[in-house]
Amino acid sequence: MQLLCLAAMEPPSRFEPGAVRDEKLKVIRALDPVLPGEIARGQYRADRAVGSYRDHAGNPDSVTESLIAMKVQVSNWRWAGTPFYVRTGKKLRRRMSEIAIIFR
Repeated sequence: MQLLCLAAMEPPSRFEPGAVRDEKLKVIRALDPVLPGEIARGQYRADRAVGSYRDHAGNPDSVTESLIAMKVQVSNWRWAGTPFYVRTGKKLRRRMSEIAIIFR
């Protein structure tokens, strides 16, 4: 969410913590509700040597997500109609933070 806010926020009037926070908050308030078809949630599974989320959590009945991917929309004049794709999770192949902007 921090990366989404930093990519979508307007430039702050002053580069001070309070001004940056206010611009990030504007992005969060402009987020549309995420539709059920635009979100994927899950848990990681692994072989017996590594273990699964349920093994690591110590609860074989756990339904807690360890991965989420979703398409979000920011309803403001700059980003109207532009999809943002957010993915995060535990035990992914590599640790990465990335913002990819593709212009048409």
